[in-house]
Amino acid sequence: MVLLFCTVPLLWAAVTDLKKRIIPDWTWLAILLIGLVSAFLLPAPALYERIAGCLLPGLCLLFLAMKYGGVGGGDIKLTAAMGFAFGLNTLAAILLLALLPACIYAKAAKQRSVPLAVFLCVGAFSFAVVVFVFSRI
Repeated sequence: MVLLFCTVPLLWAAVTDLKKRIIPDWTWLAILLIGLVSAFLLPAPALYERIAGCLLPGLCLLFLAMKYGGVGGGDIKLTAAMGFAFGLNTLAAILLLALLPACIYAKAAKQRSVPLAVFLCVGAFSFAVVVFVFSRI
């Protein structure tokens, strides 16, 4: 349900990251706001899982950005906002579905940095498809 409301900001972030290599602030702020509202309206994920989903991946990406570079501030903020909106477990699945294609793209394009929002969007929608298919079985 939360992913449905995050569709427009997530798609916008992906398109602008692909074209301009920036992620507009309103996209991650909208996703964070959707997460805040859903935290009061929906029982799952629990608040501790949302906080962990925001902090753990965000801090890991911040560490990688400071140590190695290649990760932009928009990527960090978008991932943290998605972590709060979806929770740590869902974000882990999204990252699993996103980072493999991102690594393949980086290797094929011989680039050190990739437009991560594009792959986060692909991962989120892939996760939604997997959940939909398995809920039908």
